Amino acid sequence: MSPPHCPAARSHRAERIWALVILVVAAWFYGWTATSAGSPWTRQLAPDDLYNRLSDGLLAGRLSFLEQPDPALALLSDPWDPAQNAPYKKFHDVTYYRGKYYLYFGPTPAVLLLAPWKALTGGYLPQNVAAVVFAGLGVAASMGLILVLRARHFPQTPSWIVGLCLLAAAFANFGAPLLRRPVYYELAIASAYACAMAAILCLALALGREDRGRRRWLALAGLAYGLAVAARPDYVFGAVILFVPLFPAWRSWRRREPWNRVSARRDALAAAGPFAAVIALLLLYNWLRFGNPAEFGTSYMLAGLNPQHDVSTSFAFLPTNVWFHLLAPAQFSAFFPFFQIIHMPWFSLPAGYIGEENVYGILTNMPFFWFVFFLSHRALKDAALPAVGSLRDLAHGIFAVAALNGLVILRLNGASGRYLLDVLPPLIPLGCLGVFWLEQRAGPWWRRAAWRSFWLAALAYTAAFNVFVSFQHNDLLQYYNPVAYRRLAHAFDHVSAWLGETAPEKIGPLKIQLTFPQEETGKLAPLVVTGLSYKADFLWVYYVDDHTIKIGFEHTSYGGPVTDPIEIDFSTGHTLEVAMGSLYPPVEHPLYDGMAPDRVSALKHTLRVLLDGKPILTGKYDFYDSSPGDVTVGRNTVSDAFGRHFSGRIASVQRLGLPVSP
Repeated sequence: MSPPHCPAARSHRAERIWALVILVVAAWFYGWTATSAGSPWTRQLAPDDLYNRLSDGLLAGRLSFLEQPDPALALLSDPWDPAQNAPYKKFHDVTYYRGKYYLYFGPTPAVLLLAPWKALTGGYLPQNVAAVVFAGLGVAASMGLILVLRARHFPQTPSWIVGLCLLAAAFANFGAPLLRRPVYYELAIASAYACAMAAILCLALALGREDRGRRRWLALAGLAYGLAVAARPDYVFGAVILFVPLFPAWRSWRRREPWNRVSARRDALAAAGPFAAVIALLLLYNWLRFGNPAEFGTSYMLAGLNPQHDVSTSFAFLPTNVWFHLLAPAQFSAFFPFFQIIHMPWFSLPAGYIGEENVYGILTNMPFFWFVFFLSHRALKDAALPAVGSLRDLAHGIFAVAALNGLVILRLNGASGRYLLDVLPPLIPLGCLGVFWLEQRAGPWWRRAAWRSFWLAALAYTAAFNVFVSFQHNDLLQYYNPVAYRRLAHAFDHVSAWLGETAPEKIGPLKIQLTFPQEETGKLAPLVVTGLSYKADFLWVYYVDDHTIKIGFEHTSYGGPVTDPIEIDFSTGHTLEVAMGSLYPPVEHPLYDGMAPDRVSALKHTLRVLLDGKPILTGKYDFYDSSPGDVTVGRNTVSDAFGRHFSGRIASVQRLGLPVSP
């Protein structure tokens, strides 16, 4: 053991302080995120709290809910048909089987936390708080893994670099966006994340020992990974990571070299025994409920599709999911929360695919994960690293967990951002090790400085992306907690003012000089489009005949007004003046400081269109917020609605700035 005054001891102490501070900050932010937008702290049983209902059943000696389904469900010809069961089902995404409600999500959260809490306190632990607990445990295990691997393989790395990389464990894992809406889906995922990371940490600790303690850590790894599978069955394929301690013996066997059969057998039994016990209990749990060990209840679920007929997994969905989960870039806004949902796909979705929900491509939005490349292709081949063989074995096991989980997710009939927590967390420690290797092997100071700038920027961007996407997620914070959202937006929107995004030439009404095209009868064309995919407003023109047009406004998903036929001269130029609420910054922006609220409201909700000085469309409407860079004239870049291009001539476009108050 190093004495307290030696550099190694000071370094380890500094790293622990970094880890503790980050863990406290993450716990606070996770807790605030999970309780600030539609899921407040409550000891009452919420209508959608399915895991506490499972806990009630378990404590009463049942595997089903205590609530009884409507008897009318049993009288339906197909009780799992959404068209038939809609009037009678009490819960969404539960299993209905032989007159009882079951939960098809894994039982781990109820067994480990919710049922014991209810038994000890007599009250319910809210599912959102339970999700925070598991997410926090996952972060702690990830940090522990980073520190263990750093001490073993990169002991010379400065503690401040280690401390910064520990931020990735808390703010690069997509945990914050997941916790914005923490219901039973997210609770299952968070618990599997915690158990899987605990299992990998235990494996790492076992690989560093050759005494009896090695098998204790292996047993804990097997137990933890079994609980991960019991929470999220898709983790079962990643159980190959439990064979990592056997890799040296396997290589010796292949090379026909001597190897310790007794030690290998004991290692295998230590890891496999607890894992097999948990899996056996899980299979028994399924058999007691449905008479089939392999049935988790998905064949009898009450959901938005019919589990008896609709396809939920197929390799046909893989290319689409590769785009959504790996490549789809976020859209950007000049205004808070800066990151917006992805573009509409340019391709047709395959038959049976139900769509995407708040998903973002890993490679295009979270560049910190690029550093996994440096570990897998460079550091793992560096024979000068201490114990590089065990690092290589563990890394291969971690890659297997992420890849096999990812393969399951990529076969699903929909994409969702919450699935990223099944893949990203195990890769974060490997990304950190890629950084450590760069710091150690970058070469001259100028090259090290260049790489350091790169990885610091990648880490900062990835963390910011996670945090701001959590603010944006489904607009839940803005809807349920407008006061907090307003304060955050007002503070962060100073950035857009500093960058000149509210300069007079970038905001306010449009004055457009244009000539309408001839011979376009029966066609639609865009005049002004503001906003982003899914959240766009359109001013459009319809050519009735060779001398008549109609102009209309569309607020995506809500429609809008259309003018009566307007006779015009197609051979001459015209002036179109357009005032729309989306041509101004969001209402929280500091641009409006000191402005009367009724005037702000008037600016943000007024539609006024003048053609050659005559009003043709006026009224009060809702608009989606839009950046100045997302305002297009004569082009529609967000969808096929109302045409893609205005085929006439646009002579000039002028922004008129913020109107002078009367």
